[in-house]
Amino acid sequence: MILVNALGIKDSGGIVVLDKVLYECLKDPFGRRYLIVANDNVNIKKLLSKYKTHTLFKFLFINNKGFIHRLLYENLIFRKLVKKYSINLIYNFSGTSQFFTKTPQLVKIHNLLFYSKKLDGFYQEKFLFLRWFKDIFIKRMAFIQMINRSTHLEIQSQHVKRYLSDFIKTSSQYFYVKSDISVSDYEFKPSKQYDFSKKIKFLYVVGPHFEYLHKNLIDFTSAMLEMNNKDIDFEINITLTNEQLNNSKIWNTSLNSKTNFLGYISDQEKMTGLFCDNTILISTSIIETLGLHVIEGIKNGVITIAPDEEYANTVYGENMFKYELFNKDSLVSVIMSAINYKKSCSEKILSIQDDLRQSEMSKFGSILEVFNEVINVQK
Repeated sequence: MILVNALGIKDSGGIVVLDKVLYECLKDPFGRRYLIVANDNVNIKKLLSKYKTHTLFKFLFINNKGFIHRLLYENLIFRKLVKKYSINLIYNFSGTSQFFTKTPQLVKIHNLLFYSKKLDGFYQEKFLFLRWFKDIFIKRMAFIQMINRSTHLEIQSQHVKRYLSDFIKTSSQYFYVKSDISVSDYEFKPSKQYDFSKKIKFLYVVGPHFEYLHKNLIDFTSAMLEMNNKDIDFEINITLTNEQLNNSKIWNTSLNSKTNFLGYISDQEKMTGLFCDNTILISTSIIETLGLHVIEGIKNGVITIAPDEEYANTVYGENMFKYELFNKDSLVSVIMSAINYKKSCSEKILSIQDDLRQSEMSKFGSILEVFNEVINVQK
């Protein structure tokens, strides 16, 4: 039996990836069984309810009482679970590992927040030293200790290894670059139509953690204020509520009249409907492991804009519209470049889709392939 440790999964991005992993496990040719340990919350339970009838899976739900409780549970209770269920591999889905077990482990690096020098610098520029110490440094020290003890690391893109190398030695570990994106032809939609003489729809996709520094919403807000001074007809579609944004210091209420406050969207069909004609998706994240919202924009055939950072160039390709991070004038300039793009928007979008498809096809396509590699190395 394989233990899938999903205790660190909270947001929509992690849930989407977990869904893909479980779907892949259903195809296990060896008929191995899986013990999934996850947080006891509504979104996780909604996902896992899809799989409750499958005999390959056994689910164990835990009340989330914080990071320290999680570490204690993983290091103490997991030992009992390993013995009880004859676990021969622990798949740590969100970056932790266990100190007191000899059972082989595969650690998925799911969050790069703790391995970004640029994000460190942003905290320092804001003089948020105590917040950085609490939010980043303490967890970084814990994760680094765990990673240094881990032999097998799963990453979603080569840039993850590069970011890790700023903080740990990576020469003694096995890295498995696995795709978490479905690249079947039907997943890639035709390019949307663009006529910028009509209303432009700026789409910003973010969850309730939008005030975290790494999401960098201020770049988007500042750029929209500048766009508001131009003779351009536009609206903003954002996946937050009016209350969430208007209680935030990083939003400007003068944009309210142009904004559709959509709140969190769990319905995939409704989410897909946002990727419509004349839509420009903008992402401002300082760091991303993958950035599924941008991936969805590319796959659904809309113009996408992201920071000109290593993660964006590695995951999305060199051909996408990119701006200089923390520079609203750069973002506005890139938006105007997209609006005034002389060549075919459709051809550019299709080219970006092809870059993404080729990049993902060069990786491990299924978690089962990675499991088999890890088990073979241990023999």
